[in-house]
Amino acid sequence: MGIIITTTDSIEGARILRYIDILRASVVVGTDIALSDLFAGSSAKYRNKLNMSYDRAMRDLRLKAQACDADAIVGLHTDFEEIFGKGKTRFVVSLVGTAVKLDCPQCDKLETDGNSVSLSLLRRNQLALTLRKKMENADYSPNEEDWNNILTYSLTEIAPQIYERYLSIARETISNMPLSEKKLMLENFIPYLRSMEFEEAADIVYSDITTDPYCTADIIKQCNLFHPNKIASLLEPENKHFIISVLCTDKTKYTKEDLHIMRQIENFLDNLPDTGHYIEGREGLFGKNGTLLVCERGHTSAVELGGHCTESLERGMGICNLNVKGITEAEVAQIKQYKDKLAVLSNLLNCD
Repeated sequence: MGIIITTTDSIEGARILRYIDILRASVVVGTDIALSDLFAGSSAKYRNKLNMSYDRAMRDLRLKAQACDADAIVGLHTDFEEIFGKGKTRFVVSLVGTAVKLDCPQCDKLETDGNSVSLSLLRRNQLALTLRKKMENADYSPNEEDWNNILTYSLTEIAPQIYERYLSIARETISNMPLSEKKLMLENFIPYLRSMEFEEAADIVYSDITTDPYCTADIIKQCNLFHPNKIASLLEPENKHFIISVLCTDKTKYTKEDLHIMRQIENFLDNLPDTGHYIEGREGLFGKNGTLLVCERGHTSAVELGGHCTESLERGMGICNLNVKGITEAEVAQIKQYKDKLAVLSNLLNCD
């Protein structure tokens, strides 16, 4: 169900269960004409800019409502304010409303009853079809108007194609796309993903961790998409760096089932196979005899058991820093932080 927004204090066919919070969204627009001229109809250009600003403020309000798990915003109030300063005129489009939780068995059916279809539902599906066709072009990325429609109408059907395009742009593998469209993708994709339901967004992001694991991990962190079940499905040694990189990411709510699966992940990390080994020998010509670590990269360095390789990488890339399990000191610290989280969760959920 999408976020319902209304200027009224109630929604027909629905009961308000809880008032969550008062939400605000504002967009500042710069102009060189008076706001009164806009309403007098003297400038189509700035009236269009005003409409786009209103849509953007509405989009931001929807995102805020979704972030606080609201079903609707009631009592919407719109305000336009003119600001003067430094020889320029600006105006602010402001929206304010109350986010609420609904008891509404019929909400998903409000836009269609089997005999008629609302204009907004028709418009939404037309836009989804049009954008799906546009995305068939491998070099295409949504323009500003497309993004406004995608976020306003919550067009999640095309999310897999947009995600694929986002990864391509992040990896700089698309050369024919205009820079402006690349910039729009990088600015809008994360808010778009955040606007989606948790499971829906997680299905998309975890569908491919091999194309660009670092980028994927960063998206998971930014959108709080820690998903124990999906991470547990990746418990293979070759995925250890990706798994560790998202360990300290959050989700909005944890259950006892989450904790159970998170402990499985902990057990996997505690039992990672050795990728290196220890030998007895001497480091360098004048070094002392002792234990040497041979890491998975083939470096040999004198370290204590459990220590990390001290050899330098090629081309000034820093220190190797892998231990016998093939993980770095920073990754060991992340695992420890994860274990601390499990201890706190266990206490809060009254689990042994």
